Amino acid sequence: MGVSFLISKSKPIVLSPHFWIIVVLFMVTSISHYHELLQNVPIIGQISTIIFFGLGRHAGDRLIYIIIIAYSAWVFGVKIGSAVLLASILAMLPRAIFISPTPKDALFESLTAAFIGVLLVLVIEAWRRIREERGKLQVAMANLRLSEGKYRELFQNASDAIWIHDLKGYITTANRASEKLTGYTVDELSGKNITEFLSENGYTLASMVKRKLLEGEPIEQRYEQRLFRRDKTEAIVELTTNLIMEGDHPIAFHNIARDVTQERKMRDSMHFYLQKVLVAQEEERKRIARELHDDAGQSLLLLAHQLDAIASDSRSKLSKPLQEKLTQVHDLTVETLNGLRRYAQELRPAILDDMGLVAAMEWMVDSLIAEKGIDVDVQLGILGHDLPHETQLLLFRIAQEALGNIRRHAQASKVMVKLESGAGKIRMIITDNGKGFEVPVRISDLSTIDKLGLIGMQERVRLLSGVLEIKSEPGKGTSVIVEAPI
Repeated sequence: MGVSFLISKSKPIVLSPHFWIIVVLFMVTSISHYHELLQNVPIIGQISTIIFFGLGRHAGDRLIYIIIIAYSAWVFGVKIGSAVLLASILAMLPRAIFISPTPKDALFESLTAAFIGVLLVLVIEAWRRIREERGKLQVAMANLRLSEGKYRELFQNASDAIWIHDLKGYITTANRASEKLTGYTVDELSGKNITEFLSENGYTLASMVKRKLLEGEPIEQRYEQRLFRRDKTEAIVELTTNLIMEGDHPIAFHNIARDVTQERKMRDSMHFYLQKVLVAQEEERKRIARELHDDAGQSLLLLAHQLDAIASDSRSKLSKPLQEKLTQVHDLTVETLNGLRRYAQELRPAILDDMGLVAAMEWMVDSLIAEKGIDVDVQLGILGHDLPHETQLLLFRIAQEALGNIRRHAQASKVMVKLESGAGKIRMIITDNGKGFEVPVRISDLSTIDKLGLIGMQERVRLLSGVLEIKSEPGKGTSVIVEAPI
């Protein structure tokens, strides 16, 4: 029976007072519905809507069944309401078929009551769903207003300039940081076309970004763009641009711009001062090398000649032990002189100034072979004389650092040195089969692993407006690749 189904459905339902009201009403109505069979039972036989309301038929019982069905559906939902509906049908049909003196009329009334109960359950469930959806919608709208408020606050208070412009370039929305960037108020920016802030090159770049975004091609985010402020000064920004879609249709562009004007000026200044420092460093190396060669070197050479003359003069009648001491001093002087000349050469090889980059690199390779006995494959495919002197000097220093690292650390047996040019660029590759090392993601992080020499190479490549690539793995050697415009 439906009552037992209700009891076993769920403990929270059984504990509800509404459940027991429904159970009591259902039992009382069912007893009343079968009053003829139970009228001889004490107390229970007195329960009857016919007696209570003075009716001639059991239509009141069917009406109460309908009320119970509506009540259960209202309180507990469609499942419990349907269960009570089924129990009510099962309670009404036996009397209509087997007991009622007018079975056709009773059956029609019972089925009508059941039909009305079905309609009530469906109507109540629909109303419950509407109320539930309305509640969800209200919560969603409240959350949306809250999110919109938070987004609006973030949008307005963001440190980066943010604006939205339509497909034709007209600005529709901008935040307060855009005022600081452009010099226009938010109200003044609204309706302005973004092309008013762009130079010819900036417009070309913006058109390319727009085309790629509309065609679904990837673009590099963040890219550098230059904007003109209200006072006609130029601002350098790192810009991120994304497409705003409505369904499958693009409707606008969302832009986030970070003003890096001061950073770029500082970087350019550092670049300029670094260039001056390196030039001054080279001049100082040249001066020290010249003084070592001309002053200290000549003095040591003269000293060596005088020691040799004294030791070999038969008229001096020096004792043999003293002659041996003089010979030892002479040899030490010559060794010191050779070391001094080597240091002077490394500081500033005269061959670089006299014969150019290719000859200087061949000299470095010969020194490496003589010192370490390494097998070196040299492929110098350019003359080098046509390169600017500063370019030759910077490339020489990069190669000197790379070969010095091979000499000191690589433990290599084979080295390749390659120099080539083409398409307005010069390319230098120095590769070894040594022990290698783990290359950081960013070359600037080389300082953290005690690779300051490579940082110096990077700075010299920047002065060439070139690109430095370092490839290395532990146990698999190292490749240093430099590419720079001629």
